Amino acid sequence: MKKRNSLIFITITFVITAIIISGCGSIISDITGEKYDEENTELSYLKIFPAKIDMKVNQSKVFEIKAYNSENKLITMDIAKFEKWVAMYACAACGIVWDIYPITGSFQTKFTPHKIGRYTVSAKYDGIWVQSIVYVD
Repeated sequence: MKKRNSLIFITITFVITAIIISGCGSIISDITGEKYDEENTELSYLKIFPAKIDMKVNQSKVFEIKAYNSENKLITMDIAKFEKWVAMYACAACGIVWDIYPITGSFQTKFTPHKIGRYTVSAKYDGIWVQSIVYVD
């Protein structure tokens, strides 16, 4: 029993030490495979992920906006420059046939279509609009 407790304690200590030495940010970056360019932070273009997707009625999906520099490297975004998320449906006369939340204050939003057709999910950051195409069947 004492050996088992000692082994658990040593393992936990090793993991915590590894996190402290490497820094939490680098572990998270390695897991996602994305590294931010800290030198060239000038915005060149934006992307929404996914850029194009097929969905089912009432299926929810998280969309995320990301910023890139002229070297096609990911750069850090300022939440103060993020304006809003919006969605549009192919039939303007149909009214709002989707849910999108949150609309502001987040680089991610959850979108749920309630009717078959073509939608766009768009975001505005620093005066620039970018959109994703959603086909719902």
